[in-house]
Amino acid sequence: MQILFELSKEHPTLPIAEIRACLKLYGNFEEIYHNGVFIAKGSVNLNKIAERLAMSFSINEVIGRDEEEFLKNLKLEGTFKIEDGNMEFRRKLGKKIIKKTNAKVDLKNPDVVIRVIENFFCKEIKKINRKQYEERRPSKRPFSMPTTMHPRLARVLVNLSQIKEKQVLLDPFCGTGGILIEAGLIKAKIVGIEIKEELVKACKKNLKFYGIEEYKIYNADMRKMDLEADAIVTDFPYGRASHLSDKMEKLYREAFEKIASWLKKGKKAVIGLPSLKFIDTLEEHFIIEQIHPVRVHKSLTRFFYVCSKP
Repeated sequence: MQILFELSKEHPTLPIAEIRACLKLYGNFEEIYHNGVFIAKGSVNLNKIAERLAMSFSINEVIGRDEEEFLKNLKLEGTFKIEDGNMEFRRKLGKKIIKKTNAKVDLKNPDVVIRVIENFFCKEIKKINRKQYEERRPSKRPFSMPTTMHPRLARVLVNLSQIKEKQVLLDPFCGTGGILIEAGLIKAKIVGIEIKEELVKACKKNLKFYGIEEYKIYNADMRKMDLEADAIVTDFPYGRASHLSDKMEKLYREAFEKIASWLKKGKKAVIGLPSLKFIDTLEEHFIIEQIHPVRVHKSLTRFFYVCSKP
């Protein structure tokens, strides 16, 4: 079966990177095509993947690459509806489907949803619940800060780490807990470190607000901690744009070394930094696999590095 992921296209590289990471977690796959959509084939747990994805709209089974192939391959029982295309297109295609299968149209509660995405004719398997991320946006939490990351981006970063359920994910600059919330909701064991006591209290209240009861949050300087983790996901503290003080640069360099000491061999760290100037320093400790620039606002771009420990 060929599986088509309908990309959100809200970022040029993150949606595809997220899908690849989730496919690696939940099965064996072969990448077929990615240009506007992502198509793969293999044996994967699509229910688990659908629960985790943030930057896709839906998961679909490809039936045909054009209308002729689609109608030839289509097997359909029960009711259906067509979601894409204008009314005239849906009407004509619907008549052909009825003639081929004797199925009936049900626009309210169909057994099968037919999708036509980038000219691929598909059956929808799963819709991605993207509404949940808006419902968890920072303004709806007990505590948030102006720099708090949107939960959709936080979820993608968690997924890029390829953390599995019941494994330990650590955020050494956890703030009010945005990354930890998303990791906790996918059943990872979460550990956070935050040097400011008031943010530790805020983080704990935010976690409790989302029903996350099992966690470890330390009020400490991360450079003085000795821990172990299956994945590390964090957005480093920063000042104005990419202009870092000598003190902040020293923090970054010491933090890279500490993160590398915590991370298990072969596991991943996803690290948010304000510039590309730390590539050489990161490569002293990690293999840099990906870099994703994310524009925060007109004067600030964050760079998210996906690294593995050799």
